[in-house]
Formats: sequence, structure tokens, C-alpha cells
Amino acid sequence: MPPASIPIRVDHEACTECRMCYVVCREIDLNAVYVAPEPRHRFEIDPARCLYPGCTACLMYCPAPGSIVEAASGRSLVPPPPDVWTSDRRVPRGIA
Repeated sequence: MPPASIPIRVDHEACTECRMCYVVCREIDLNAVYVAPEPRHRFEIDPARCLYPGCTACLMYCPAPGSIVEAASGRSLVPPPPDVWTSDRRVPRGIA
């Protein structure tokens, strides 16, 4: 059974708004990263759709250190810490 998801968020102070997280999340059809309608049209992560740590696609493509963090702790996930890559934290293919 896959682990429960852990809420993550975009740190707007570090984000360069390159859109890579948004593009890769849409490409794999999760659509957890979205553009918030107001007030600044920033990228946000929908905790109801995000599968982190089961999915780490946005972390792999993000070029801005510190721009995606765990919501509760504020721990930076870009670049991904080594514990993010362990196989026991992954969602098996076909479950997402």
C-alpha cells in the first residue's frame, strides 16, 4: 500500500515561475499544480491531487532550489533530499 501523501507547497520567494512543475504535472495527468486565479496568478499545489512522496515529478524538473517545500515543516525539496528517492516512498505504477 502506498504511503499517505504529504502536503507540499510552492515557496514563492524562491520560485522562478519557469512553469516546469506545472508542465510535468499536467503531462502525467495529475494536474496537482495549477495557476491560482487571484490575486497574482501564482503556481500552487493542490494537496487533494498531489501524491508526494509517491510522485516526485515536479521536484525532478524544478530548477529553482528551495522553491517546493513540505508544507508542515518548510523543508526544501529542491534539489530532492536523498530520502525522497527511496523505493518504499513511491506509488507503484498504475495506482495513481
